[in-house]
Amino acid sequence: MIRSLLVCCLSLAAVIAGESLPSHQGTVVLADRVMANVWVVSESTDGVVATLDDKRDSPTSPLERKRYLRVDYTTPKEVSWLRGEAFAAKGQWAEAAAQFLESTTKKDTWYTRENGFLRAAEALLLAGKPDDAIKAIDGLLAFNPKTVQQARLTYLRGQALAKKGDAAGALKAYGELAKKSDVESLSLGALGQGELLTAEAKHDEAAKALAAAFIKLDPGKDSALFGQIGVALAAAQQAAGQTEPAVATLRRLAYGAADGPTRARAQVAWAKLLAGADATLFEAFDHAVIALSARDGGSASTEAGTLVRQLGQKIDKLPEALASGELKAEYRRYLSR
Repeated sequence: MIRSLLVCCLSLAAVIAGESLPSHQGTVVLADRVMANVWVVSESTDGVVATLDDKRDSPTSPLERKRYLRVDYTTPKEVSWLRGEAFAAKGQWAEAAAQFLESTTKKDTWYTRENGFLRAAEALLLAGKPDDAIKAIDGLLAFNPKTVQQARLTYLRGQALAKKGDAAGALKAYGELAKKSDVESLSLGALGQGELLTAEAKHDEAAKALAAAFIKLDPGKDSALFGQIGVALAAAQQAAGQTEPAVATLRRLAYGAADGPTRARAQVAWAKLLAGADATLFEAFDHAVIALSARDGGSASTEAGTLVRQLGQKIDKLPEALASGELKAEYRRYLSR
């Protein structure tokens, strides 16, 4: 079903490239203000064109790409797209891909079609269908050759090539991204390089690639990528035996990241790093408790709860020279709360 749908979608995308589809509502974010709830007629690497309403004859307000930060779009309302989202939430990736592809055949907004191709490519990768994922990527590019998703698409193409066993092709795609100056491209390039090199047990090289991007990220402006790359970097540094650099990375994440889940995740990773030696079990316990106590730690806080109990049991088994009976009793009391 997916193959026949892909053929249909690719043919459609090639035929209607440049077709004018309805605008999609969103908020254009500038450095000093926002253009809230406007109707975006189009967005490309050249810039964005928006109007105050969804009427075709409304005057447009074009903005060059360098004059705004991003556009936050509203969730598509097309039925097939929504079905795809529901399947994706359940981890049913093949079914999700089929629905996202179906949404690209509808005359909904231009953004729904573009996003449908993107989400289909992501779902197809997760469904273990790299060849079909590449076709979905090509479908998006046929529909909009100047899409602002260029970096994301190159990253996904690299992942698909890696899944097909073409490590050289994947590394080339990631390398092209890593050389670019914009934050998204260099970050996705580094993530891809890190994933591929880690899979080949080249941990020193993975850490080097990730560190080159991490140092360029702002914890506030680039919070999502800062957290994602920082966690990957710390893991690569640990695997490479670079304990001190790993701790430095985790410290920067734990106390510098703008979002709670990243801070909590860093505290958990830090606790695990310290849990390997009896002399640092107490310090490991403290970091795990910080993650557990985080109000917005997400799944990392749940993991921290399990880790706290495990560390408490280790502390209880320490020799008297490292932990007195009274100290052990104090930790047992804490765990019983």
